[in-house]
Amino acid sequence: MEKNKNNFALLFGNNADISLDEKARVISELNKIGGLTFKISKDEEGWVAKCNEIPAIIACNTNPSPTSDEIESLIRDGVFSAFNVRFEKKPDSIKSSLSFNYSFVS
Repeated sequence: MEKNKNNFALLFGNNADISLDEKARVISELNKIGGLTFKISKDEEGWVAKCNEIPAIIACNTNPSPTSDEIESLIRDGVFSAFNVRFEKKPDSIKSSLSFNYSFVS
């Protein structure tokens, strides 16, 4: 169990935007599962990390030579999304000169 506590602490890092209650909620859910492990595949087009316990958690990028920080960051984002982690502060929106046109397909 001590090993899992250390791993869960690494999941959240020093992110002050996630409340202690929210961290406790997610850790409780992760304890029910027993933890998360990922299988990472790489090729010339990029990499994909798939969670063994929850197949819907997938992280990927087109970088064929990712750093461990890049992989961990995108896996963390996938886990946060899957567990609907709520952040205390909303990030400032970023202004962009790009514009997108889109439509919904019926």
